Amino acid sequence: MSIPASPDLTGSPRVGIWIDKNDFLHQELTADGRYDETRGGRPHAYQGRYWIDGERIDYLDDLGFWAYGEFQGAELHHAGYVMKLG
Repeated sequence: MSIPASPDLTGSPRVGIWIDKNDFLHQELTADGRYDETRGGRPHAYQGRYWIDGERIDYLDDLGFWAYGEFQGAELHHAGYVMKLG
């Protein structure tokens, strides 16, 4: 299986830091297709690449596991968390 190239997301309204309502999860989506999560105050808890296809976001962590999420209006739903752009 080949890994797709990271897209250039410069100017995308989905780039930025997404924060859940309890301020536990901060997920930064960067324009170069990378993400960096802070969980429970632990910086860089998860890092890797991401791809957006419509309302779906797929993640490939640097450790090799895949995850996904979904944009629903102004919210990002991922791993049981609901985040808004901070």
